Amino acid sequence: MSPVRVTMRRTMGMARSLYSTAFALGGFLAGAAALFAFNLDAAEGGQAKLSSIWTVSVSPVLPVLAALLGMDTWSDERRSGRVELLLSSPIRERDFVLGKFLGVWAMTVFGAAVFLFASLGFLKAFAPQLVVETSLPGFLPGFAALVMQGALWSAVAVAASAFFVNAAVAATATVALLAALPRGLWFALSNWGPQGRTSFGEMPIDAHAFDFASGLVSTGTVLTYVILTVATLFVATKAVAVLRCGSRGAAALRFTSRLSSLLAVVFAVLASSLAYRLDLTLDLPVGGTGDTRFSARTRSVLSEAHGSVSITAFLERGDPRFRQLGHFLRALKREADEVSGIRIDLRYVDPTLDLGEAQRLVRAGVGKESLVFERNGRIADVVRLADGYSERLIASIIERVALPFQRSCVYWTSGHGEASFADYGAEGMSDIARDLSLDGYGNRKIDLASDAAIADDCALIVVAGARTDFSAVELDRVRAYLEGRGGKNEGGRLLVLLDSADTGGIPTLLSEWGIRPVDAALGQTRTISGTDVIVTDFTLDHSVTRPFEGQQVVLEKPISFVPSAAAGDVGSGADLKRYHELLRAGGACLAAGVERGEAGADLAIRPTRVIAVGDVGFVMNGKLRAYANANRDFFLNAVKYLSGRDALTESGTEADRLVSGMDREARSRFVMAFSVVFPSAFFLLLVAAVAKRRRRQ
Repeated sequence: MSPVRVTMRRTMGMARSLYSTAFALGGFLAGAAALFAFNLDAAEGGQAKLSSIWTVSVSPVLPVLAALLGMDTWSDERRSGRVELLLSSPIRERDFVLGKFLGVWAMTVFGAAVFLFASLGFLKAFAPQLVVETSLPGFLPGFAALVMQGALWSAVAVAASAFFVNAAVAATATVALLAALPRGLWFALSNWGPQGRTSFGEMPIDAHAFDFASGLVSTGTVLTYVILTVATLFVATKAVAVLRCGSRGAAALRFTSRLSSLLAVVFAVLASSLAYRLDLTLDLPVGGTGDTRFSARTRSVLSEAHGSVSITAFLERGDPRFRQLGHFLRALKREADEVSGIRIDLRYVDPTLDLGEAQRLVRAGVGKESLVFERNGRIADVVRLADGYSERLIASIIERVALPFQRSCVYWTSGHGEASFADYGAEGMSDIARDLSLDGYGNRKIDLASDAAIADDCALIVVAGARTDFSAVELDRVRAYLEGRGGKNEGGRLLVLLDSADTGGIPTLLSEWGIRPVDAALGQTRTISGTDVIVTDFTLDHSVTRPFEGQQVVLEKPISFVPSAAAGDVGSGADLKRYHELLRAGGACLAAGVERGEAGADLAIRPTRVIAVGDVGFVMNGKLRAYANANRDFFLNAVKYLSGRDALTESGTEADRLVSGMDREARSRFVMAFSVVFPSAFFLLLVAAVAKRRRRQ
C-alpha cells in the first residue's frame, strides 16, 4: 500500500477517534441547515434555483468544517512529539502532506454529502411540491463546486496545522484566512466603495458556487482553484521539510523554504491571472432545478407568436448581472426554437466595446443596463435592468410586440380612498398596473361624480378598496353602465376589491347582482405570516380559476361572500344570472363572480360580468413582492375574463419561481427538525461512536 494511502487512512482513523470531529460535523450540519432555511425563506417567490440556494448555503460554512477537521493533522503530532518519529521514516514529505490532505478532504466531502442527502430528505417531507422536479443530479454541479472549494480549504487547513503547535490556533488562523478576511474585505468594499455592490458584485466565493449550480462553468475559476490548491500543498510540504531537519542546517533550510514558498505564491497569483485572462465560460444545460424552465403560458406565447424579435442586452460584459442574464436569454431562445414559433435573435452590446451599436441605441433614447426589444428594425420596448426582469415580463412584452390587439383601458375609480395605480409605495397598485400595460391595457382614472360619459374604450371598471361611501349618483352611474353602457346592448364589466363588508356603498350594489359580502369567521386555514390566508381551493370549471390547480393565492384578512336573493339561475336567456364561487378557504367563499346573459341567447347582447374579491391588498405592491403566489395571475385573469379577452388557459406563474408550499407552522417545524433535531442527533451518534472506539483502544 502506498505511503499516501496509508497516511490518508491513518488521518481519517485518528479523526474518527476525536470528539472535535463530532463537534465539527454536528456544528457544520446545524450551521448549514440554519443558513439554508433562512435563504430558502428569503428566496420564496424569487427565481433562484433550489440547487443554487443549497450550494450558497453550504459554501460559507465549508471552510469552518475543513479548518476544524484539519487542525490536528500536524499540530497534534508536533505537540505530542510524534512528528520526529513519523518523519524519521524514509517517506517523502510530499507523501505525508498529500495523504493528510486527502484524508481531510474526504471527510469534508463526506460532511457535504451527508448534508445533501439530509436536505433532500427533509424537503421531501416538509415541502414535497418543491422537489417534484428536483432530483439528485440537479444538485451535482453545485456539489462539484463545493468539492472543488473543499479541496482548497482542506489544503489550507493542513498547511496551517504544519505551522502551529496548538490546534485551536491553527483552526482560528484557517478560519480567519478563508472566511473572516475575504468576507470582511468584500463587505468593506461593497459598502464603502463608491459604486457599492453594483461594482463589486457578489462575494466571489459564493458567486463561484452559484454559477456552477446554475450551469455556468468557468474554466478560469476551475484552474484557479487547482493552482491555489497545488501551491498551498507545496507550501505545506516545505513547512514539513523544516520540521524534519530540525536544527541541522535549519537556517539555510528555512531561508530556501520561505523563498520557494514565496515564489510558489507569486507563481500561483500570476497563473491564476492568466487563467482568468483566457477564461472560457461554458453554459451547460443542467437538469431539474439547475436549468431555466418556463411556464406553460410562456411556451404558449412563444409558439403562437410568429416572425422574429430581436432582444439586445445593453450592458458591460463585466457587469455582475451579465452572465446570469445571458443564461436566461439563451434558455429563452432555445425554448422558442423548440416550440417552432417566434424566432428570437440575441445581441449583446457592451457600451465600452461595441461603440457603433451603442451609439445607435443611445441616439434612440436607450440607457445603459437595459434590455431592448426590436421588431422590423424598430425599437418596440425597453426594460431597465434596475427595475428587474422576469419570465412573465419578457413573455408579456413578446406577446404584445408580436401579437398586437386593439388597445382597451381599465378605468380605476377614485375619490373614495381607493388604492391608486399611480402609487409606487407598498400599498400602491403600480406593479399590477404595469403588468396590465404590458398586456396592452391602458390605465385610466374615472370620476363617477362628474357628468362625463364613460368612454367607449372602457374594458372594465375597477373599485380597489373604497373606504368611503359612493354617492347615490355615482352608484346610479355604475348601475347604468352594468345594465347597458348608456343604452347600448352591451353589459358593463366590474371588478371590486373589498376590505370591508359594509363600507363604500358598493356592497349594496353587489347584492343587487347576487353577491353579498359578509363578515363571517373563517374555519381552519393555512397561513404564511400569521395574519394572511392561503387559498388553494379554486373553482376549476370557471375560466378565471381553471389554470390555478395546484397554485396558491394569499389574501390578507379577507372577507367572505354568500349569494344574495338575486343570485342563482334567475331569469332566462339574456336576463339569466349565474353565480360562481371562485376562491374558497376555511369553509367560506372569498371571491365570487356573476354573469348575466346566456351564451347563444342573443348574440347581439354583451353579457354583464361582475367579480368581487374579499381583499384589496393581495395585489398591492408590497404583497406581490413578499409572497410566492398566483395573486398576480388571478387578478390578470379576472381582468381578461371581464374585458372579453381570452383568459389564460395555463397559469402565467413562472415555472422557475421558487414556491416551497410551506405555511408558517410547517416552516417552523422544518427549521426545528432540520437545523436543531437532526444535527443534534447526528452529533450524539458520532460522540457515541468516538466513545466506543476509545474504549476499544
